[in-house]
Amino acid sequence: MPRKLETHTHWEDSDHRLHEEKELPATEAKQGRMGRRVLAMLIVALALTAIVWALAEIWGGQTTQTAPVTATQDQTAPPKPPVQGNSQPQ
Repeated sequence: MPRKLETHTHWEDSDHRLHEEKELPATEAKQGRMGRRVLAMLIVALALTAIVWALAEIWGGQTTQTAPVTATQDQTAPPKPPVQGNSQPQ
């Protein structure tokens, strides 16, 4: 059984007109019932984000692998022991 809608009228000073307001039930006042379009948009956005993330990972992996690796002598050679005393023969 449909519910009877209540109406209220009031005078609005800002535009000097009489306004009529209808009180709607909560289910009728909602903008959408199922929200399938919003769900589809969220799924598409998530898929595009995953694609961009994968491309960034691939591109980032290629740039770090092709970068030349240069090592100086000090980084690869073991440290020399300190010299103690005079090692020259007398």
